[in-house]
Amino acid sequence: MYLTNSTMSNIEDCNKVLPKSKIVMLAKTDLFAECLTQAISARFQDQDIVSLADADGLLDHNLIDVSLVILYSLPAAEFPSIMRTIHEFHPKAAVGVMVQNADELDSSIADLVDEGLVHGVLPLNLNLDVCLTAIDLLMKGGEHFPAALLRRLAPGGLAGSGVLGQKPASSEDVDMERKTDFAQGLLRMREIQILDLICVGTPNKIIAHRLGLSENTVKVHVRNIYKKMNVHNRTEAASRCFRSDADLASLPRSCADAPEVSA
Repeated sequence: MYLTNSTMSNIEDCNKVLPKSKIVMLAKTDLFAECLTQAISARFQDQDIVSLADADGLLDHNLIDVSLVILYSLPAAEFPSIMRTIHEFHPKAAVGVMVQNADELDSSIADLVDEGLVHGVLPLNLNLDVCLTAIDLLMKGGEHFPAALLRRLAPGGLAGSGVLGQKPASSEDVDMERKTDFAQGLLRMREIQILDLICVGTPNKIIAHRLGLSENTVKVHVRNIYKKMNVHNRTEAASRCFRSDADLASLPRSCADAPEVSA
């Protein structure tokens, strides 16, 4: 099959029209940021690499089709505002954070990790090939967290840490611990909290109010819970939380019989 000059021209025009997705490097400019940006550009030639020194650049209406935002060398106090901006203007973008040391991650950033708002943490001591592979994983919908950070965020290591509060002691928290055992290695702490409320038939709007989250954020967490637990609705998710039929029989009717709430 031969392509005419006209066909070739049309293909070239289409390639020009179709915009590339973008990787945004939001960082205070330094030698490391420049070198990393160059390495990302060389590795991901199908992406446009955009360097921003200020979060206001995320508001540019020409900045579209962002697949990944990498944050580096920014004050931790700015992260909540930056995350809100990303969530509002670039909701499909994954978020990665470059850090000096995962063992000393600022608690406010650790909270964002736990809430699922940060999809990857990349320590500066990562081998470049590993770092670029992790970036590729983030763009494809995956996650990357150092083992040291996961140990820090693990429920068993939180007592007195100040990251997610003190070790629970109430009867409700004992039930939460049981669910944590069930979901070990599967769900994040925030997802476990939401799952606990799902099990008593709590609608997304009420879950959002109780946990201080937006309803859209709760819906994202609920979808992630379904995916990780390989279930399709709230009843199946609640059923899998309980280890025996006897436990399932003790579920409140609001959990077993409640109509589906769109997630």
